[in-house]
Amino acid sequence: MVAEVMDSIAGRKSEPTSVDTGRFLNSIGLNSDMTNEFTAIVKSDLNYAAFLEKGTSRMSARHHFENSLDRKKRKILRDIKEAVK
Repeated sequence: MVAEVMDSIAGRKSEPTSVDTGRFLNSIGLNSDMTNEFTAIVKSDLNYAAFLEKGTSRMSARHHFENSLDRKKRKILRDIKEAVK
């Protein structure tokens, strides 16, 4: 998922590119507070990440996280089912 979100931010997916300085792109990672082996939280610690994701009154939403999850959801569920077996 991290790579999928980073590809989205870098403009290698259908969402608009969100790279100016590279700070947002380089801030993407996994939350170290994973609650169990089947939980991972992909995030950015930057205060403006939510504005890029959801948009503002002056900027359209880019949905890097949401769209990346939609693209990977089937594979994630398949991997979890396989691991549970």
